[in-house]
Amino acid sequence: MTATNVLPDSGTVILCASARLAQGIRQWLQQTYQQQGHAQWQAPQVFPLQDWVNQRIEHALLCGQIDIAQAPLGMLSTTQEALLWEQAIQHCLRQHSAIDLFNTNGLASAAMEANRYLIEWNISLDMDDTSEETRQFLQWRQQFQTLCKQSGYLEGVRYQTWQLEQLHQHTLTLSASIQLAGFDRINPHVQTLLETLQAAGVHISAFDHGMTAQHTQRMTFAEAMDEMRAAVHWAQQQLSANPQATLAIVVPELDSLRDTLANLLDDTFHPEALHPAQAETPRCYEFSLGLPLSRWPLVQCALHVLRLAFQASPMPQAELSVLLADIYWSQALYEADARAALDAEMRRQLPLQVSAQTFARFVSRKQQDEYPILCPALHADLTALLTQAKQTPRKQVPSAWVASFTALLAATHWPGERSLSSHEHQCQTKFKSVLTQLAALDAWLGPVDAMSALHRLSQLCQAQIFQPQTVRLPNITVMGMLEASAQPLDGVWVMGMNDHVWPPLSRTNALIPAELQRQAGTPNASSEVQMAFASQIHQRLLRSAKQVIFSSARQEGDRLLRMSPLIQAIPEATETAGAATLAETLARNSTQDWQWLDDHQAPPIQEGEHISGGTGLLRAQALCPAWAFYQYRLKARKLDTPHNGLDAMQRGDLIHRVLAAFWSQQTTLDWQTVDADHLKTQLDQIAAEVIAAFNSEFAQPFSAVFCQLEAERLSKLALTWLWEVERERPQAFAVTSVEQVFKPLIEGIQVKLVIDRVDTLADGRLVVVDYKTGSMPDFKNWASDKISEPQLPIYAAFLLQDADIAAVCFGKLRLTDGGFAGVAAEDDIVPGIKAFNHEKNKLFDPEQFPDWRSVLTHWHTQITRTALALKAGEAAVVFEAEQDLGYCDVLPLLRLPERQLQFEQLQAGGAV
Repeated sequence: MTATNVLPDSGTVILCASARLAQGIRQWLQQTYQQQGHAQWQAPQVFPLQDWVNQRIEHALLCGQIDIAQAPLGMLSTTQEALLWEQAIQHCLRQHSAIDLFNTNGLASAAMEANRYLIEWNISLDMDDTSEETRQFLQWRQQFQTLCKQSGYLEGVRYQTWQLEQLHQHTLTLSASIQLAGFDRINPHVQTLLETLQAAGVHISAFDHGMTAQHTQRMTFAEAMDEMRAAVHWAQQQLSANPQATLAIVVPELDSLRDTLANLLDDTFHPEALHPAQAETPRCYEFSLGLPLSRWPLVQCALHVLRLAFQASPMPQAELSVLLADIYWSQALYEADARAALDAEMRRQLPLQVSAQTFARFVSRKQQDEYPILCPALHADLTALLTQAKQTPRKQVPSAWVASFTALLAATHWPGERSLSSHEHQCQTKFKSVLTQLAALDAWLGPVDAMSALHRLSQLCQAQIFQPQTVRLPNITVMGMLEASAQPLDGVWVMGMNDHVWPPLSRTNALIPAELQRQAGTPNASSEVQMAFASQIHQRLLRSAKQVIFSSARQEGDRLLRMSPLIQAIPEATETAGAATLAETLARNSTQDWQWLDDHQAPPIQEGEHISGGTGLLRAQALCPAWAFYQYRLKARKLDTPHNGLDAMQRGDLIHRVLAAFWSQQTTLDWQTVDADHLKTQLDQIAAEVIAAFNSEFAQPFSAVFCQLEAERLSKLALTWLWEVERERPQAFAVTSVEQVFKPLIEGIQVKLVIDRVDTLADGRLVVVDYKTGSMPDFKNWASDKISEPQLPIYAAFLLQDADIAAVCFGKLRLTDGGFAGVAAEDDIVPGIKAFNHEKNKLFDPEQFPDWRSVLTHWHTQITRTALALKAGEAAVVFEAEQDLGYCDVLPLLRLPERQLQFEQLQAGGAV
C-alpha cells in the first residue's frame, strides 16, 4: 500500500477507520475545493469502512449476486451481542453454587473480546492444553453460537467474515482507487479485504495530507497541570498570531483530564461562559468525542427518577439529595428554596439509606408540620410517580416498559418547567432514540421486571456517546491518541508523554492463553505489539501538522516520572509559560491599582439585636472571631452528614437523659446499702423508657432490636459510671439540679446554657458537673486569656458568683477510663481533681491566682471581654492553631489559603 499526498479525484473512494473521521474529511474536502475557487465539484466518496462494505453486500443482495436465502438475517448490534453472551454465560453457570457472585456483564465483555480475537486473528485453541478459564469460555461460546443460530443473526466479527467471503467469491462493482484513512493498526480482517480488493484490480493507497512537521520539539514540566496550562497558553499564542489557525491538543488520558482542560480553555478563551446564561456559548474548541449519554444531567435525572419509582431496596440519601436539587423534574425553579430546606431536614431526620416510600412519607409530613416546608408540586409529582409505578405490571417486554417509563417521566413533568436549550433538546432527542433501542429488544429479552429494564436502559445510555452539534467550526480540537485529524493542522501539542502512559501497557485477555495472543500479535498482547502500535501513531502525529510539540511531566504527587522513549530523540526546548487563571487575567487586565481591604470589622451589635448560639457563640468568638460572625450572626452552617443509627451527639444526648431521669428519682444514695443488681434493674427500666421516647421523634423509627441493644448500652454505661466513679467520691453529696436551663445576659448578649448537674456537698458547697462522652474538652484554657470552653465558667462566675463553689468539672462517661476532670478549690472534693493551687498543678500561676476567688474573677473578666469583642463586631480570622478549627462549620468562608498569601506578602515586605 502506497501513500499519496495529492487531492483525491472524484472516482476515488476514501475508507475511514471511524464515522467521525469520515465526516471530518468530507468537511475538509469541501473547504479545500472552496479555497481553490471551485463553484461546484464532484467530491470523492468518503465512508467508514464497515458502512462501505455493508453497501457493497446490500447492493449484491439486491442484484441477486448473493443468494438471500443463504445469507444471515443480519448482524447483531453490540447490545444484542452482549445480551446473548450474558444469556449463554448464565445458562452455563446456572448450576454453579456461587452464580450470584459472578459479574455476568463483565464476563460477557471479556468473552466478546476473546471471541473476536479467535476469529479475527485466526487463533486456534488446543483443548488438551488450555486453562480452566479457557475451557469455561469455550462452553460459553458454544452456547452463544447456539443462541445465534436460533436467532438467525451473526455477531459482528462472524458477519464481517461472511461479508469478506462474499466479496472474494463474487464479482462486485468496485472503485478503481481506494484510499485508507486513520488505520493505525491493520487487523487480519482488514488485511484480507485489502488483498481481495487488490486481486480485483483496485489500487490501494493511504490517504495523506502530505504534511510533514517543519518544527518538532519536546518539553518537560513539573506536573500534568503545568503541561495543560502550557498547552492552552500555546494555543492562545497561536490564535493570536493567526486567528484562522487549526490546532489540536492530544491527550492520552483524555477522560480523566477532560474537565480540567475544559475549565482552562474556558478561562482563557471564553471567560463569559462562567455565567450560567452563557454556559452554551459556542466555543473556539471542541472535544473530538462526546460523553456517555448517562453522564448528561438531563438523562441522569430521568434515570434517577425511574430508579426512585421502582427500586425496592433503600437508596443512598446522597441520590435523594441530588434529585431534590435537580432542575429537570417537577417545579424545581419555583420550589427551589423549599426543596433545599427539605434536603437539610432530611439529612437530620432520615438514615443514610432511605426507601422511596419513606421519602414520600417524609415529604408529605413536612407539608403539615407546625413549621411546614411547602412544596406542593414536588409532593404531587412524587405521589403520582410512586402510585403509577405501583400499578405497573410486574413484568413486561421492553417496548411496554418504554411506554411505562415515558408515562412515569411525564407524571413528574420531566424535563422540567423551563424551556430547554438547544443542547438540552438534542440530549432529550438522543435519549428518546435510546428508548427506541430498548423497545427493539423484545425478542432478545422477553418479559423482564422493572429494574432489569432500567438496568438495560442505563447500559444503553452508557454506551451511547453524545455531543451536541454546534454551528461554529472550532480552531482547537482536543482529542485522544487514537484519533486522527481529518485535515492538515497548523500545530499539534501532544501532552502526557510519560512511559507509564505511552506506549500503553500490555493487557492480554484472560480467557485465551497469553502466549497465543502474543504469537498472533493481537491488540495489547505484548510490549512489542504496543511499541509498534505507538510508533505508528507517533509517525502519524509527525505528519499531521507543521509544528508538533511533545510534553511530559516530571512527577505526579510524590511519584517521579520518566518521559516516553518515543520522544527521547526529539530536541528539547525550554518550558513555556502556562495559561493564566481567570482570576489572574482579571487582575492583570485591571485598569486601576488593586487595594487590599482588611475585613476584620463586622457591624457592631445594635441595642435590642438578638444573637443566638448559646455558649458555642462565645466559644467561637474566643477561638476565631470570624467563625462566630459567619456561623452565629450570619446564620451560615454546613449541611449535616446523613448516617445510619445514632451519631455521637445523639448517643451523648441519650446518656444525658438516662442520668437526668435517674437523679430525678433520687437526689442522694447511701452507697453502703445500694445493691448493684437493684441499681441495674432500675437503670434498665429508665434506659428503655428514654430510648422509646427518643425513638418517637424520628421520621423513620429504629427497629425494636436496635432499641433493645441501645437501651442495654445506655444501662451498662450509666451503671459503670455510678458504680465505679460516683460511688468512690470521698464526700457525700446530693444532686440538687439536673439539666437546668439558664439564659444569663452578658454585656447585653443573652446566652443560653444547660447545666447537666449541680451537686451540694454536706457543708453546703457546690460541685458543678458537665457530662462528656466524646473526647475530653481542653479545660486548660480556663487559665488563659481566651476561654474556649466557657459553659462551666459562665455558670460559676455569672450565675453562682455569690455561692460557695467547691469544684467545676467534666464527667467523662466512658466504660473504661471514666472519671472527673476539671479544677477544684481544694483537694479531695472530687476524685482525680487536685486543688487549683496544688504544687503539681501547673495550670494556674500562683502569683496571678492566689486564691479560688481569683479564678472565678478571671473567668468573669475574660468572658466579659469576649462578649464585648463580639458586641463590637470583631470578626478577624485570628486563631492560635489551625487544629482549633477542626469543628468549624464555616471553615471555607475563613479563606485560610488567602490569609496565608496575605501573611507571606506581608513577611516579604509587600502591602497588605
